Formats: sequence, C-alpha cells, structure tokens
Amino acid sequence: MKHASLSFLCSIISFFILIGCSKQEKEDEIIRALRSSNNLLFKQNNKEAMNRLESIMYTDTTQKQERFKIVHISDSHLSSVSISNNYAYPENLIQSVNFANQAEAKINAIVATGDFISNEKKKMVTKFLQSFANNYLVENYIPALLCTGNHDCNITDKYPNAFLSKKEINKILSLPNTNCNYYYSDIKNPQGGYIRFISLDMLDQPAAEYNTMFYAYFSQEQINWLGNVALKQGITEQHSIIILTHYPFQYYSPEAKTYLCDGDFVHNWNMIPEIIEAYRSHSSINKSYTNKISKNKDIYADFDFTSSKGEFICYLGGHSHCTTYFNINGLTNENKALLPQKMLLCTNQAPSEIGKVYNRVKREENSLTSNSFCIYAIDTHKREIHITFFGAYKPTDKADYPAIQCISY
Repeated sequence: MKHASLSFLCSIISFFILIGCSKQEKEDEIIRALRSSNNLLFKQNNKEAMNRLESIMYTDTTQKQERFKIVHISDSHLSSVSISNNYAYPENLIQSVNFANQAEAKINAIVATGDFISNEKKKMVTKFLQSFANNYLVENYIPALLCTGNHDCNITDKYPNAFLSKKEINKILSLPNTNCNYYYSDIKNPQGGYIRFISLDMLDQPAAEYNTMFYAYFSQEQINWLGNVALKQGITEQHSIIILTHYPFQYYSPEAKTYLCDGDFVHNWNMIPEIIEAYRSHSSINKSYTNKISKNKDIYADFDFTSSKGEFICYLGGHSHCTTYFNINGLTNENKALLPQKMLLCTNQAPSEIGKVYNRVKREENSLTSNSFCIYAIDTHKREIHITFFGAYKPTDKADYPAIQCISY
C-alpha cells in the first residue's frame, strides 16, 4: 500500500509541475505516469481474476465444455478530472478491454451498462464519449455491447446547452441501428445455441421533454420493438436472453430501501419486467402503464407470448455504483412456478465516482482497488450464473464476502 501511495503522489506531483506546459504536453505526461504506475497493479489483479475465472469457466474438470463468459463494466464516467478514467487515457476502461481480449480468458462478450461519461460542457463531453468509443470499441476483438445511462445525454441544469441528442450519441458510438439506440445481437453460445443480448435505451425521447438525468424514458416504439421484435424475431428454443439496461428495475426509494434511490422511471418501474414475465410464462400481456409526468402519454403493452421460444437469463445494469444482485419482486403477473427474475449490478469503474449509498467497497487511486468490474460464466444447461470479479469487490462491512458466487435463474 505504501508503494501504491507513493506512486499516486508522484503522479499528482508530476501533474502540477506541468502547469506551465501546454495542454497536450500535460495529457501526454499523465498518460506516461499512468502507464508506468498501473502496469504492475494490472498484472496482479489480472492474475487473481484469471485464477478465479479458470475455476468457473468450464462445466467440469475435464475442461471440455465451456460456459458462456461475460465481462461486465458499468459507470465508467470518463472525465477530465478522474485519475484512472481520464478521457485522455482511461486506464481502467483500457484494463477491462485488455482483460476481456486475453486469449486464455475465452471471454465470449463484453458489455457496458451506461454512464460512459461525466457531465461537462458539450465540447468536452463529446471528447469524453468519443474516447469511450475509441477505447471500448476500436481495439476490441470480441463482441462488445452497450446500453445508455442517465449521464450519457448530458442533460444538466449546469450546462443547459450541452445536451447530446440521440443522433449524436448514435453516431459517436457507431450503434448498429442508425435510427435508434436500442438493438439486439445474437452471440454463439459454446454450450449450443445463442445468447441474445437486448440493449435498451433509457434516453429514448425525441428531444428533451424529460430530464433523463433523473428519469428513465422508454418510448412506445421501443416497447413495441421489445415485445414484437427483440423477443420474437429469429428466436429459437436454443436462444437465451440477457437484457442490458442502466437503472435497476425496482421502485424508487428516497430512503434507499431499494437500489433505485437516485432517479426514477417516467412510466411504472415494472413495465419491462412484466413484459418479460409474460414472455417467460408463455402468456399474454394487455396493460397500460401510467406516465407519471405527462398526461395522455401512457404506454400500452399488448403482446402475445403463448408460443414464445427461448428462455430469459437476467438483466445486467449499473447506476447504483455497487456490485450486487437481487430478485425482481412486485410484478402483478408474477409466475410463482418460476424462479424470480434476476438483476445483476456492476459497480462504477473509478474511485472518483463515489456511490451515494451502497458503495461500501473501499476504492483508492493507483492501488489494487482502483478498478472494479464483474466476470460471469453462464451455464445455460444448469441455468446458473457464476460470478467473480476483477479488482475491488469486497464490502468493508462483509469480511467474508465470497470472491466466487453462484445463483440460479
């Protein structure tokens, strides 16, 4: 820890020595300092994470049958002030991509569940988002998927003219559908069949009617696409579904009784989970969901899944800046014959972005706790999700928190 603290101090000193230099020279020096100080830390974290991954990546000791493996990052919050996710050289983001692309890791997909940027003036946030796209997508040689988060359109009172439109986000992130920021992608499962990733867009409004910094908005068009296309088109019995979304699917609780204690949904929080419950139950749903802000703008879900194929695995999300998983309860059409729907949250990538309530994992820059992301091995035969971690994961109030966990779905 002394070595890490010294390294961190040297980085800060170097930064202030360069105050008289040009902006580009400062950024170049930051990059050199980060590369030097974090290389050894990455190697140690990588070794530990690889050892854990190797223990869950196969279904048995013969190592002949692989599970489907995912690296899950969230809330990267690239900015000009972060040490380890500075947009000039987002070290933690780069580490996650490097980890996922190691041949021996045999990762099948990497996902990022929103909040790629922190908020600032439009010129700067455009640079932040472009840096995220460059470092997450350009040199990623495995399938890389993402969904938007509440920070990503930069709709803030502090910077009223800094809003990033859907088209601007789409263009920078090079999303597969140029007309919208939601999509699905099928990825081959080593256990047979495919994993279908459905990426939702919580910023799906035509302009800036709602403050999506604090409200998740899903349009009627997106809901229709989810029920009629994403959950049906090309789906076979060999498909398993994972949904990417930023906000936790729980009711808003200002007292932090749920993980949704900062922000809310424009429509009922259970709208999408109830659609998924109808899909899982091979039943129909015919229901209106109230718009809590605007009158006469409710959303209508009318889908018939009686002959649906495939199965639902889980949701992957972020926002709360903590790593956890929970059952989704409170659905009006809950099927008691099935296990409850599961949602897995991944913490933020950098210590500069402190969680308001649930982030009890100690994080320090230039240390083994600087970075944090989740690694999953999904067994579609046994319907299990094996969970492990890279970097920080153990809450300070849970000394016995396991490095490897397993849940059924």
